[in-house]
Amino acid sequence: MSEGQPVNDAWIPQVGNKTVAIFGYREDGKEHAEALRRQGINVIFGIRDDRDEWSIAIGDGQDVRSPEEAAAVADIVQVW
Repeated sequence: MSEGQPVNDAWIPQVGNKTVAIFGYREDGKEHAEALRRQGINVIFGIRDDRDEWSIAIGDGQDVRSPEEAAAVADIVQVW
């Protein structure tokens, strides 16, 4: 996704009350998480704790877990 492009979230109503794990925390991952949350979908991030993204996501107040835990908890996994 390039900067300024809208997130294509047409599939979101089909997700219901499931948990989505997003692996990675680039700008597009943050935008996608926000779009999901606006639709009432629970979002977590799977990031290794030795990555800079881990501390940035934690600092932004995100629900961050190890990739293994995020995959185990999530109903749907999105990899960036």
